[in-house]
Amino acid sequence: MRMTSGLFAAAMTAALLSRVAVAAETVPTGKLPDDAKPLAYALDLKIDPKADRFNGHVRIKVKLAKPTDHVWLHARELDVAKAVVTDAKGKAHDAKLTLRDSSGVAEVAFGATLPAQDIELAFDYSAPFNAKLQGIYKVKVGDDAYVTSQMEAISARYAFPSFDEPRFKTPFDITLTVPKDEAVLANTQQIGYSESPDKKWKTTVFARTEPLPTYLIALAVGPWDVVDGPTIPANSVRKNALPLRGVGPRGTGPQLKWILEQTPETVKYYEEYTQQPYPFDKLDLVGAPDFSAGAMENAGIIVYRDVLLRIDAKSPASSYRSSFNVNAHEVAHQWFGDLVTVPWWDDIWLNEAFATWAQGKATVALKPEYLGDLSRLEGTLRAMNSDSQLSARKIRQPIKDQGDIENAFDGITYQKGAAVLRMFEEWVGEDVYREAMRDYLAKHKFGSGNSDDLIATIARVSGKGETLAKAMRSFLDQPGLPLVHAELKCIKVGDSGKETLELSQSRYLPYGVLDQSNPQWQIPVCTRFSSNGKVSRQCFLLDKPKQTFALNSDCAQWVMPNADASGYYRFSLDKGDFTALTRQAEDLAPAEQLVYADAISSAFEQGAIGPEVVLDAMPALASSDSPQIATALVGSFEWIREHLATDATRPALDAYAKSLYASRLKELGLHKRPNDGDATTRLRLGLVDLLALTVRDKDLRAQLNGEARAALGLDGGKVDLGKLDPDVRGVALKVAVQDSGEAAYKAVQQELKTNTQTKQRYELLAALAATHDAKLGEDARNYGLTPAVAVGEIQYLYYSNVGEEENRAGFWNWLKPNFDTLRKRLPDSHQSLAIGLAGAGRCSKDSGEEMREWFAPRIKEMLGGERKLAQSLEGVGTCGALREHVGTKALAQWAEAHPTR
Repeated sequence: MRMTSGLFAAAMTAALLSRVAVAAETVPTGKLPDDAKPLAYALDLKIDPKADRFNGHVRIKVKLAKPTDHVWLHARELDVAKAVVTDAKGKAHDAKLTLRDSSGVAEVAFGATLPAQDIELAFDYSAPFNAKLQGIYKVKVGDDAYVTSQMEAISARYAFPSFDEPRFKTPFDITLTVPKDEAVLANTQQIGYSESPDKKWKTTVFARTEPLPTYLIALAVGPWDVVDGPTIPANSVRKNALPLRGVGPRGTGPQLKWILEQTPETVKYYEEYTQQPYPFDKLDLVGAPDFSAGAMENAGIIVYRDVLLRIDAKSPASSYRSSFNVNAHEVAHQWFGDLVTVPWWDDIWLNEAFATWAQGKATVALKPEYLGDLSRLEGTLRAMNSDSQLSARKIRQPIKDQGDIENAFDGITYQKGAAVLRMFEEWVGEDVYREAMRDYLAKHKFGSGNSDDLIATIARVSGKGETLAKAMRSFLDQPGLPLVHAELKCIKVGDSGKETLELSQSRYLPYGVLDQSNPQWQIPVCTRFSSNGKVSRQCFLLDKPKQTFALNSDCAQWVMPNADASGYYRFSLDKGDFTALTRQAEDLAPAEQLVYADAISSAFEQGAIGPEVVLDAMPALASSDSPQIATALVGSFEWIREHLATDATRPALDAYAKSLYASRLKELGLHKRPNDGDATTRLRLGLVDLLALTVRDKDLRAQLNGEARAALGLDGGKVDLGKLDPDVRGVALKVAVQDSGEAAYKAVQQELKTNTQTKQRYELLAALAATHDAKLGEDARNYGLTPAVAVGEIQYLYYSNVGEEENRAGFWNWLKPNFDTLRKRLPDSHQSLAIGLAGAGRCSKDSGEEMREWFAPRIKEMLGGERKLAQSLEGVGTCGALREHVGTKALAQWAEAHPTR
């Protein structure tokens, strides 16, 4: 119908006013408005791994909550050829998608106002395969090309127009058209198949997914080896058998067998614990040849760095352990994060902390030889180091923009969150806690749950009500690490006495840092103590700055203020009580020995004790058979050696380390023996690393260099890395590059041209960058900017480079002209990598100011850069303050009393 001039003018005026209103509307760079909600997706992609781009058609069913002429969603680096909106009556209208923010926020304008109703948005588009391992991306291995995906955190917008937030959980119908000879996988099982008339293409239709957020969608296309694993049989929780497959690059199928054999018991463990069946219709474990994360818990199709799945007789023991642990973490996510998802990124800790906590439980139960209780405690102690900073973030940190989202995936989210969960599990009891977890999952399955939902569930099931709720919130909603000071006080009554324990709390901070806010926590404190030869355990809730509690004993001889190391806090004792605990240190449980060692190192970092106390405490721990305990104070030793030692005192430190550990290494031998357990191989590697790379023992380095030279063909023969013991191969290659110089460097670089074994590539790159030759170091840094180093490999090269003191000045001078080139190679989540690299080894106010001044005008270009820079500069400052406070006198006196032999 032809529009009259009056009606046309009125319509144009209304449209103009509407556009003015949209222009005035704030672009939602955080949460999208609630005016529109996705209900379902149909995703149809055509992917050829040999091409540079892919094509897509996506239909999104959307509920409009109120009349509107536009919706906001996400799309980034997509070329949208056509956008159509279809109303509830089936009438189609052309729409227009316009990018409104560089983070990928887009406006879809309808051209007219639509009333509240269910509509469908449809988009035809194409996009390049992402060059930074985000969204849908391609990796070449030799002549083969592989396409896979990584949507978390907010990279689905690179793959298809979407409402790219975790709160929007909808079903997806996925159809993939790919070259006929390529393997193709997605989140669910195949239900349809057809071929093109010319037989060059095949179209695979996959079953509709359960409700999922965009970041859990995944696919893989390419010449993959697809290996059937053992079918996971039905059980009392799950009524149907579960298909299991391993997927890896061409030729890697045999290396997938080990992890496929481990997975059924892991799935069974979580099903029995949660009393919820595995939530999806199959389980694929995909080893991607390059991947930005360690692994990703996509529903039904978990994607890993292939190094974590490729296990065989030539793999180091650490690869078996890492493979099991990461797989246990990602499989746990199928319940904690996929079955129940968080509504917004401020609660992402629920996903990651739950999976980390569950992984620890599964490893302890299924692989006791891996010493999972000590490994998870090591993770907790690393988180405590981060949480000791004044700039530390909260577990439940407000999320406002993309930088906040990327910053949320750190040790506070993973390890601190898991430690807090475990602390409250210990407080309410394991059986009660398990009941609460089952209740939480059952009530929120295939939906979302937040922190308040979890807290309310535990509080109700445990019967601890608001007391527990307040205690948990005190750890979730404020940053920092509690320091609990404990003091035994015996009250004499006639000829006997009753013991009390005075507990006080403050925020743990390193030397020279003050917090004027004086935060307080409600801390479940469990103690172990001895009275008249009887060892007892007793728990309290420390909910005031200082409290006195009665112990159920006569006067105690000693107290361990963190029984079973289950509490997320550090502790301190008066000198007499600490001396008494020290006498019992070798008889403590292994986990308690580890927190005892942490109490020593943390007291040193506060400036409360001198380096001589740390060094004199090492022998009692060094003889332990547990690798974590034997080397518990090595980190403090290395700090003392680097920042306090002089040319006069360093030889005494090196001789001391050799006196403690060289004989242990000789007993263990340099190479793995047939009956060595995981603890033995882990201890051996820790000692080799310390003695060869830190202390630089000449005899040990000569042996490692000789073995590496033979493997690199430097003394005749062909290159064969199989000649090296896989457990110490990485250290041997570093030593060879450092001690054999350019010949070894060039041999390593030549091997990288053809080596496709991912673990070996990481070791070769780390060795290349560990050179102490200034010219070769510059060459290695430039090499990292070339396509010869895959995006996911970059960090292995540069962290190794700055890990050597000889390279740090060279790296800093190199970084300044190459900063933009390096940054542009990195995924969004790795944008702040350069800050951490630049801060390595800095330990003075002046060096911190140099960093601050240089990064200041560039920080806004780096996602999450402001927080990363603040944390790095704080670390530099506290290092310098402690070094100045301690000085060199105490170490000189210690060295004089410990002469070299």
